Order: sequence, then structure tokens, then C-alpha cells
Amino acid sequence: MRVLHVAESIKGGCGTYLNQLARAQIADPAFERVHLLVPDVHLSQVAGLPAAHVSTFRSKGRTPASFHSLWRTMAALIAEMEPDCIHLHSTFAGAIGRLGLALRRHRPALLYCPHGWAFDMGGTPSRQRAMAVAERVLAPLCDRIVAISDYERERAIAVGIPAEQIVTVLNGMADLPRPSPSSAARRHGSRRRILFVGRLDRQKGVDVLLQAVAGLHDRIETKVIGSAVVGGALGPSPVPGITWLGWCDETRIREELAWADCLVVPSRWEGFGLVALEAMRAERPVIASRVGGLPEVVDHGVTGWLVPAETPEALREAILSPTDSELVEAGAAGRRRFLQRFTAQRMADQLLAHYREARRSGHLQTARA
Repeated sequence: MRVLHVAESIKGGCGTYLNQLARAQIADPAFERVHLLVPDVHLSQVAGLPAAHVSTFRSKGRTPASFHSLWRTMAALIAEMEPDCIHLHSTFAGAIGRLGLALRRHRPALLYCPHGWAFDMGGTPSRQRAMAVAERVLAPLCDRIVAISDYERERAIAVGIPAEQIVTVLNGMADLPRPSPSSAARRHGSRRRILFVGRLDRQKGVDVLLQAVAGLHDRIETKVIGSAVVGGALGPSPVPGITWLGWCDETRIREELAWADCLVVPSRWEGFGLVALEAMRAERPVIASRVGGLPEVVDHGVTGWLVPAETPEALREAILSPTDSELVEAGAAGRRRFLQRFTAQRMADQLLAHYREARRSGHLQTARA
């Protein structure tokens, strides 16, 4: 199996997903070749992957020149490596790849993963309707649509995308050793230590977190990892009890998770919420908004707690109410849930099955044509 992954932007969850999936696929003997096409400005996001498996296109943001560079480089890679399957990631790569290949009579199997529907994101109702129409029109131009949660699949069906075209493959991560007892030691009686990891964009709700902890720096110590990506963002500002760390690599994130009592995910919308898996893998409980795919990840009252979105008071209560022992128990339950449902190998195995099925279907369509 030769697979080409194509992404227009990989800052954030899509980059984490590609890192996890590509590592599992590169190590799998079922794959003859695994290759990624990503923007040159985000190359550092896949720095851990072998350079031979990564190509870049010139990107200066979402401009016609960048989109043209993406398509031109993608077409050259298709001609060079003759992939069995092309896996498109997120809205813009999904649109460019599907439209670009639409008129080709013979093309590789084509899968598209939105990583969160654009019509579920913020904006005016007219914008959301337009994005839903665009996704419905583009849907027949690929062989499979991969939803990262059942919520995402149900939303697609609700806007008219055929149910038989959509498969759910829950996100996964490779297992890593748990934090050492010394780094993970609880500090009973001290300030509660909470961690936020994500873009400082409106979607991720860091402003809701700031409202929740306002005036509580004597009881709550907060660290924030991330920076703005798509606009409408809140920049770092001097707030008592809050440390702004900017973008951090995977190693630093694991270190900060070892420091934290819990991870907070106050998103306004979320297709899945990969950062919650990072916390569960590290045996840390998650306090998250009850939106999108997050209720499929966080088992309320068992591996963490779910609160209504955009409700600072409920978020504050969820941060302060659990006892130290309840946090530890929820973290342990989260790790068990991660191992049972959310490993990278399970994700990679399921996707390989869909690649093979899409390739067989494509060959049958070519034969009938």
C-alpha cells in the first residue's frame, strides 16, 4: 500500500493526528510507502518524522498562490509515487484535492477527513449554510469520508451527505510511558494546577478559562500552552496565577501534563479533541466542554468532567470541586480508557481496512467505466 497524506495546514490537532498516524503507518510492513505533503511554514510540526517521508509546498496563508502551489506539488507527487490512496486532511486540502482530481478517469482511491466540519464552526448562519452546501456537493468526489467521531458523522448526515459514504475512525495516539512518580507527585493542600493546551483562537475557549479562574490565583495555578492561528484570538497578557508558555513540542507538553492536576478543554466546538487523549495517556483527568466529539472521549464522572460550553461558573466549579484523590482516580480511569479505545495502532488498522476497501471499489468503478 502506497499512501499520500495531503494537508493545507497542520498547526494544532491535524498536525498531532498526522504525526501519530504516519509513525504507525511507516512502521507497518503493510505499507510500501507513506508520504506527507504539508505547508513549508509548518514543517517543524512534523520534525519527528523521517525527512524522506515529507514534502512541502510554498504557503503564505490561504491565498490563491498557496493553493496553486499545493495542487502543483500534489500532482507532481502523484505522478512520481503513484499512490494507491490519497488521504486528504481538513477543509481546504479536501476541496483542492477533490476538485483537482474530479476530471481524472483513473485516479487513486481518495479519502477525506474534515477534522471538524467547517459548517460547525463559528460564523454567521449564512456562512454555515454555504459551507454545508459545499461539503454536500464535494462529497461524491471521494470514495470515503472519515469522521473522527460519531458526532462528526451524524452532523454530516444531518446536512445531507450520504450515510453510506461516511465511516467513523476515532482518533488515536501511540502509548508512551506514564510520568514518573516524582514528576507526577501530588502537592496536597497547595494551589490546584491546571493546564490548557491549544490554539488561542475563539474555538478553543481560552477566554472562558480566564474568566473561570479570574481572582482565584491563590487557589488555582494555570499554565497555557499555545498561540493564535486563525484569528479572533486572545493574546498572552499578564494575569496573576497564569503562565503563558507559547507553542511547545511534544516532550514539553508531556512534562507539563506531569506537572498538572488536570487538563482543561473549554472549547466552543470540537470535532474530537485530541489533546484530551494526550492527558488520558499521561494519566491526567480532563475537564471539558460538553460539545462535539468530546463526550465520546471524556466519560463524565469517571475519567473527568463535562460542563456546558461558554459557562465560566460551571468550569470554575468543576476545577475546584474534585478532591485530590478523585482527580487521581479519574486520571487512572482515563489511562485505562485510552488503552482500551484510543491507541494509534487501532486507528491505523481501521484506516488501512478502509484504504483497501476504497481501492477495491475504485478498481471496480474503473472496470465498469
